[in-house]
Amino acid sequence: MTRWAVAIVIFVLVLAGGIYTLYERKHPDFDSENKTYEIVKKWNIPNALDEISGIVWLGDYQVACIQDEDGILFVYDLDKEEIVKKVQFGEPGDYEGLTYLNDYFYIARSDGKIFRMNADLDADPETVILDTPFTTKNNIEGIAGGFDDLLLIAVKGDNLEGNDDNYKALYTYDPVKQEIYKDLEITVDYNEEIFKKLKTDDRREFLRPADVAFHPETRDIYILDAEKPKLVITDRYGKVKKIHELDPAEFFQPEGICFTPAGIIYIANEGKGGDPNILEVNFN
Repeated sequence: MTRWAVAIVIFVLVLAGGIYTLYERKHPDFDSENKTYEIVKKWNIPNALDEISGIVWLGDYQVACIQDEDGILFVYDLDKEEIVKKVQFGEPGDYEGLTYLNDYFYIARSDGKIFRMNADLDADPETVILDTPFTTKNNIEGIAGGFDDLLLIAVKGDNLEGNDDNYKALYTYDPVKQEIYKDLEITVDYNEEIFKKLKTDDRREFLRPADVAFHPETRDIYILDAEKPKLVITDRYGKVKKIHELDPAEFFQPEGICFTPAGIIYIANEGKGGDPNILEVNFN
């Protein structure tokens, strides 16, 4: 091996070590001996999904995926371990959330726009852009099909009412009327005792949603946080039932979550600190 080859190998190893250390420091107090979850299986996915930001279960061992740079919906086959379909639904943009409701896909863009796309992936996309009261200041990151033909929207940035370090609001949105139902707003209260277990001096770090999903059986709300990797589970009204802290070495950028009808959980990681991947996870 030449000196140049040796130098390149050393550089790559040092860089990898640095990246690993960086993500470990994001959550230095993670207790690896008392993890509350188990990774059942891992799929390293293609670089086209390096910025994967939302996933939804399709059935037949396939998931639909978006990434936050291009307006493309990808279908990834977990059995074949490959992308089997691509559908262009919009121009390049910061697309952050994906869900399915009543024969449509809904894709949330961080600037507050929601794209509705027919779910027949063999037909033309027929994309319609829906209006919302959200802006880039709110930064939509999560969207989930909810009750009574409504959508649940999670914001990573400010609540609609303004920046507040006492709670995070989740919003119920009617995609037909294109309006928020204020009386159905869900509030996650940071004053709950359970948040004291999180080691941070910044209360706004208690919850910075990257994605949101409903459990198909319990209808509990599962809120994924990528900045301080964790999964916050609340009841239908926002009362926190459990917080699962996630090892940043395994969840270096968790941006998407979805369920199968049987309740199997899949979480997608962006390719920061490693290859992008999809994980099947069991939580205690």
